[in-house]
Amino acid sequence: MNDFLINLLELNIALVILFLGYKLFFEKDGNFFVRRVYLISAMLLPVLLILLPDWARSITGRMIPATFHLDQITVFGNGARQEMTEPISPGFCTVICYLSVASVGMIRFMIHLIRIMLAVKRSPRIKVNSITLFANPALHASSFFGYIFVDPNRIDQVSFHHILEHEQVHRREWHSADRILAELFVLINWFNPVAWILRRTVIENLEYLIDSIVVKKGTDLNRYQWSILNQYIGSVSITNQFSSQIKNRINMLNRNYKVGSTWKLAMILPIVLITFIFISCTEKDVNSDLTNEFAKKSASTESKIYQQVDEMPAFQGGEPIEFRRFIAQNIIYPREAMENGVTGRVFVVFVVRDDGTVVIPDPAELPPPPETDEMDEVVVVGYRPLDKEAPLPDEKYIELLKNEAVRVVTSSPNWEPGKIEGNPVNVMFTFPINFVLQ
Repeated sequence: MNDFLINLLELNIALVILFLGYKLFFEKDGNFFVRRVYLISAMLLPVLLILLPDWARSITGRMIPATFHLDQITVFGNGARQEMTEPISPGFCTVICYLSVASVGMIRFMIHLIRIMLAVKRSPRIKVNSITLFANPALHASSFFGYIFVDPNRIDQVSFHHILEHEQVHRREWHSADRILAELFVLINWFNPVAWILRRTVIENLEYLIDSIVVKKGTDLNRYQWSILNQYIGSVSITNQFSSQIKNRINMLNRNYKVGSTWKLAMILPIVLITFIFISCTEKDVNSDLTNEFAKKSASTESKIYQQVDEMPAFQGGEPIEFRRFIAQNIIYPREAMENGVTGRVFVVFVVRDDGTVVIPDPAELPPPPETDEMDEVVVVGYRPLDKEAPLPDEKYIELLKNEAVRVVTSSPNWEPGKIEGNPVNVMFTFPINFVLQ
């Protein structure tokens, strides 16, 4: 789950940087083809970044280190009967929420495609200048790959040949592929406003590109602008269309843009490099402020202990939940503590050594870890009551809970050790266990 969220965050940071590059270097350029190529790259490159294998991404590393505070488990005690459960992690809830919204968007997208396909199947076909058109007033003056939809009531209008020429360029240049790519990109990044702005920019730029091609052929500018206006007269969305797209297209036609050159596409490379560098610097800043401080302070110890590593230790080749499952299956609620109604949360600090063994470190050798909301002091095995206002139980019962937590953690089979630059190292974890009576 963590890797999925990290990849998604990396994708969106790359998107923001690439779109900023568009705003700085391409937005005022009159070469709409160059703008089209860059916008497509701005959608594809972030995806390619997260699909690169780990060795290829080593120059950027991870923006956010994998958490070394494992999710807690809860042990329930009720007489002689015990039950262990594992809570749903916040990361899991976040992923479920993300996928739910993305799924709804995908369903709507598929419904839209189905409607277009049904329109192709059901719309009457007409021939205009040897071109097969599909008569459909609801989809007037639009195209989808090889299909051009027109309003049959407007075929005799003077402006119709401008509309038809416009849609033919859409079809010939495969602009529907850009639209689909933009829609899918928004589905992936629906929570990011920049993705929605990028989608709108892609659509507008395609219209600007077509308009410039048609006008360069010698089409009368005034008549063409009237054709654009007439295209949407009578549409139920006339207000939105005019304010958001038609007005922009007419303004664009009347601007004297300085047409740039294709050399600007070379800007993609330095912008991508800046993206990589930014991600790398972000990683260093986060690690320095939050996790690497502990490693620096522990340099004086005999064997250095890390909280930041290139490869996170793995329990039996699986996710951290596998270790929690092992704990839940093997921990025993101390009977004496249970009979006396003792509950609480126990925090266990343990180290996965470079040989994969699990040990409880000597408290005297551990410097203070970074502050957390869960622990206020430096302890290897800490205890907190579940009810902060309740009096503390007898110390001997607290020790029973602590000893059981230590016993089950240290009985863990060997892990796959964590690594830095391919070398195994010692890595520290903090693991909370709740003891609760029913």
